[in-house]
Amino acid sequence: MRTATKIVAVVALVWPLLGFACKVKETQTLPQEKVLALQTATLEELLGRIEGASRAVRSLNAEAEMAPATGSEYSGVIEEYHDAKAFVLAQREYQATDDPREDSIYHVRLIGQAPIVRKTVFDMVADASEFKIYLPTKNKFIVGPATLERRSEKPIENLRPQHLVEALFIPAAWQNTPHLLEENEFNGRRFYGVSEIVLDDAGQTILHRKWWFERSGLELVRVQRFGLKGELVSDVRYADWREESGVRYPHQIELWRPQDDYRLTLRFKKMTLNQPVAPEKFVLEKPEGAELVEVKPQNDKETPSKP
Repeated sequence: MRTATKIVAVVALVWPLLGFACKVKETQTLPQEKVLALQTATLEELLGRIEGASRAVRSLNAEAEMAPATGSEYSGVIEEYHDAKAFVLAQREYQATDDPREDSIYHVRLIGQAPIVRKTVFDMVADASEFKIYLPTKNKFIVGPATLERRSEKPIENLRPQHLVEALFIPAAWQNTPHLLEENEFNGRRFYGVSEIVLDDAGQTILHRKWWFERSGLELVRVQRFGLKGELVSDVRYADWREESGVRYPHQIELWRPQDDYRLTLRFKKMTLNQPVAPEKFVLEKPEGAELVEVKPQNDKETPSKP
């Protein structure tokens, strides 16, 4: 018993010395300007922020650096492409409807150029009904329905212009729909999460979307959308919010489509918001001599047509 008491006493004396020698504890005092102040908000206030961000932007004309990446540790192959120069043109108009899923009509165009040589490698346009993609290097002109969800074995071919619309324009929360508020913490930062709950066709309750706000400034940093089986369909992260044309807008957007196995990061260099866009800017005609490929949904195969 005495031996045990002596051991405890020795440890009590030695431990502070070990702690000092090994720097077990280290205190860092941050400058006052770097201390993050937690902001608070109610569910209604956050829904108001979502609505404001959604309604604030009607059109976008921008030049950006685009960095696509495909694959993951789950697929076993990860491919990262060199940053390309991209021109982004998008426009959205709201329309009165009883269906919250059809509360806007849109047009989008994305032109990608290869690094250094700056040759166009693709030209995409889309609206609510169809998309068109011209690939000059393959001399192909691809046409398909905007609702196409058929997955290609080549992840980069799963990129659709309408996926960009979901990322470029903050989605508004549905009216007369249950929403839940939570607080969470990731990597030492605290966030508010707003979840949207809906009913599927069978009357089952499912999680539809989630908006995440960083609590130090209540800035929107992430929007997630889920499928009928709970799968993550779209994950969009927003960063570097700045005021542009009198509107706050993120200057970096990362779009992740896990079911399509690709990521796309846009870093905006120049941008104009809410300026009128001529309708002809969204017109893309099949060049003479290009092969027409009609992409059909579900199990239908691609149908090439002679030019």
